[in-house]
Amino acid sequence: MTATSAGDPVLVSVADGVATITLNRPERMNALNYALLSQWRSELQRLLADDEVRVLILTGAGAHFCTGGDLKDPPAGPNGELRLRVMHDCLKLMLFGDKPVIGALEGNVYGAGFSYATACDIVVAGESARFCAPFTGVGLIPDTGLAYTLPLRIGAGRARQMMLQGLVVRTPQAADWGLVEEAVNDGEALTKAREIASALLRRAPLALGALRRLMARDLQGLYGSLEEELTIQQRLLASEDLQEGRQAFAEKRTPQFRGR
Repeated sequence: MTATSAGDPVLVSVADGVATITLNRPERMNALNYALLSQWRSELQRLLADDEVRVLILTGAGAHFCTGGDLKDPPAGPNGELRLRVMHDCLKLMLFGDKPVIGALEGNVYGAGFSYATACDIVVAGESARFCAPFTGVGLIPDTGLAYTLPLRIGAGRARQMMLQGLVVRTPQAADWGLVEEAVNDGEALTKAREIASALLRRAPLALGALRRLMARDLQGLYGSLEEELTIQQRLLASEDLQEGRQAFAEKRTPQFRGR
């Protein structure tokens, strides 16, 4: 069963209890704009309430999973805070819903796309996938909960290295660090994710939901972290440094930050 149409920024198909959610802006490497995020939030709410759906798979159309927020998209709200709130909503739905989420990731997994990868229960990645938190290179902090969720997956030291330096980590190293559970050949991530989803369908859904709620208790502090993240990011979104970062990104040059 297909629940969306080909031109939508988010595609959803449901078959045999598994919902596949595909971020669908391949021409922009599935960068997140307000339209995509708004539909994604609605689809997550719908799928989590659908008793016929028991497992979610998250993937991206084309060669890349997601390159994070679209720097060329006019931000919603005076300084982009409305878009960021919707990004937060999607993250919380993924983390605190009753249904397991499997990430099937290929290509670039950057920025907020990286944040959503860390929110998956199981991450399957093609061998050449690249994980990166480039935020400080354009004048922002890592957002969508990454400063909270990434250390839980790979430890504080490695998380600091990735976030402070914008370190690019490829799948083999990501698997060694515990960021990726299953490393597969390029182009095979979605197939492997479907195999894992089929195995999860043989588990008791009430027990899986209860286990996710139990494990989410350790994430309750994320709510406060997201609010603080929003406050800080709002200030940075209004900074001259960010304007320089955006312009340098568009012009493909090294930004000249001034600390204001």
